[in-house]
Amino acid sequence: MEPTLRAADTPGLAADDRLEVQAMANPFHFERSVDAELAARIVEAINRMGGAGEVAERCYQQSLDALARRGKEVVHALAEEAGRLADDRYLDRWALVQLMAELKHESALDPLDKLLSSRMPEERSADPHSFTTAGEEVMIRTTAVEAVTRLAADGSQRACELLLRHASHENFSVRRAAIQGYLAHGGEKAEETLRQALPERDHFILAIRRIDVRKAPQAQGGLYLKSKERDVPAHDLNPSSGCGTDGQGGGKDGDEKDGNGDCDCKH
Repeated sequence: MEPTLRAADTPGLAADDRLEVQAMANPFHFERSVDAELAARIVEAINRMGGAGEVAERCYQQSLDALARRGKEVVHALAEEAGRLADDRYLDRWALVQLMAELKHESALDPLDKLLSSRMPEERSADPHSFTTAGEEVMIRTTAVEAVTRLAADGSQRACELLLRHASHENFSVRRAAIQGYLAHGGEKAEETLRQALPERDHFILAIRRIDVRKAPQAQGGLYLKSKERDVPAHDLNPSSGCGTDGQGGGKDGDEKDGNGDCDCKH
């Protein structure tokens, strides 16, 4: 078989190009807080958190069940590890908070409150449009609010108190999450309590509700969205005519007819 001729500028692999797969050690040191076996189980749960495939969720839930039996120790290890990690390990920090949310252990409220009470760092990225460190910090904190909300849903009065406290958080996304969590689990007078606690400029947040995406109003239409005020003309399938589908021009609202009703465009 003769080799295929290629142009001189055709991209190709250099002779020394190669793909290398490296096994990276996990960044955590849970063994400093708990025994080696439990430390390994925590790492396993975090690894399975991002799993994929038909059995991924089942495996993840099994790893959570194993940790739940020693929930207080696990939360203690997660909190200590969060204090050891560098600030720029955003995904690793988020994973620790997410695991606290999954375990739903009351002892997590102290480290979660400490995180939510900490100052929001300034943006560190030189190009926040492509990557924003402030956005990463917000994501970690909204996950912390979710962890507190889950405990409130299980009947924790202290969790409700924390949601009310952080309903005045400096960041809007965190503030909104705390308000919604308290509205859902703060009891019959939750909205009244929030109206008294919040400045009037934040009262509009009380009207925001989290709903299942399947229950949200969906856009209707094909190439055009349907308008409630008027019918949208059908798409011109013959754009070369420069007019509407009937060849009579676009009509009212942006038409190209002159005062006599004739089309000004050329056919």
